Amino acid sequence: MQRQSPIELEGLEVYLQPSITSQQGWDIVYSRIKEYIKNLADEDIVLYPEKTTIDRIIRSCHIHVQIKRSFTTDVILLYQNLSDYLNQDETLILLAVANEHGKVSTPLIIDLIVLIESVIPGTIMINGYLHTSDWGKSLQRLRNRDMLFY
Repeated sequence: MQRQSPIELEGLEVYLQPSITSQQGWDIVYSRIKEYIKNLADEDIVLYPEKTTIDRIIRSCHIHVQIKRSFTTDVILLYQNLSDYLNQDETLILLAVANEHGKVSTPLIIDLIVLIESVIPGTIMINGYLHTSDWGKSLQRLRNRDMLFY
């Protein structure tokens, strides 16, 4: 007999479309993301940091962040050069888990979605549901850190 979980989890997948993104626009986004992630404390990356392991690799040419929990892992994988993405039509760059209400426990993932969309709108595709309050909170976090251009 299989035990059923009281919580339903959904995947949140974010795809970049390198073929419709200019390298110049991506350079701006990538450098902002790199600085943003470098300067974040663990509690700014994830809810309940004491229950997670956060691995960050931040280099000039790529960013790799893994947020590991006992039952899920969220991942960020970004390259500075768009040509480094094997699939130029769409490539997975952000992967997170959301609960049945669309709430993601990794605010950094939402921040990156909002940041990319604010600088180069229409270059990412989102598969999954984003809770509207997460979007608003992310806008506020990014504004407080002077990460948005408007």
